[in-house]
This record gives sequence, structure tokens and C-alpha cells, in this order.
Amino acid sequence: MSSARGTHRMSLRTPIALLVLVLSPAAAAQSRPLTTAPTLVLDVHITVTNTRIVLDRHSAPRGVEARFILRNVTAKAHNFTLDTRKTTGGVQHGLSRTLEPHEQKIVRLFLDYRGKLLYFGGLPADRGKTGMKGFFAIV
Repeated sequence: MSSARGTHRMSLRTPIALLVLVLSPAAAAQSRPLTTAPTLVLDVHITVTNTRIVLDRHSAPRGVEARFILRNVTAKAHNFTLDTRKTTGGVQHGLSRTLEPHEQKIVRLFLDYRGKLLYFGGLPADRGKTGMKGFFAIV
């Protein structure tokens, strides 16, 4: 009788062991982190004149990729700078681009910081002009 019980135990252990082996890769696949690629790309149009920086939007949601479309509509060079913020998890990489007369540039930036970022005209001739600065909020 003892040999029959031993065989019975072995027959139950084998399917259970096989089930564990089959399910382990599925559990491991579900535990992997999801991709960090943003699901949304948001355009932010920025027009730089001799006296003002005009944004078509002043905020964007955190976790999106912003495509900053910078356009200088004047006959002289201007700069657009979006300030950099340091966070506990790293650094929000701002941007700074100088645009030649009538030039357009596109800069992509993943918005992973929540808060207000200062934007301003970075050239010395533009720094004192009140229309050449403001805030862009990541909410």
C-alpha cells in the first residue's frame, strides 16, 4: 500500500511542477515596467518679435512630449530660453535656442517635471523687455 501512495504523490507533484514552470514566464512578463515613451506629443508654437515672446499655450500636462516650434519673425537674431529645474529624480532639461532672422526651429522636450518654468529672451538686448519673459506651467 505504501508504494501505491508514493506513486500517487509523485503523479500529483509532476503536474504542479509543470504548472509552476509554465506560469513563471507569464508572471515575469507582467512584472516588467511599462515603456516610458510618451503617448502624447503636444505642439507649443512660440513666436519671437522684437518686443515680445508669444506662446499659443502656457501649460502642458506632465508626462507628454512637447514639440516647441520656435519662430523668429523679425530681421534680427533673438533667443528663447526655457529655464531648467532640478528635481530629486534628475534634471528637467530646459532649452535655449538662438534664432537667426526669420528662422524657425523645432525642439522636442519630454516634460517630466511638474511646476512653473520661466521662459525669457536670453540675448542681452532682450533681457530688460517685460514682454520677453513669462512662465510655462507643467501640470
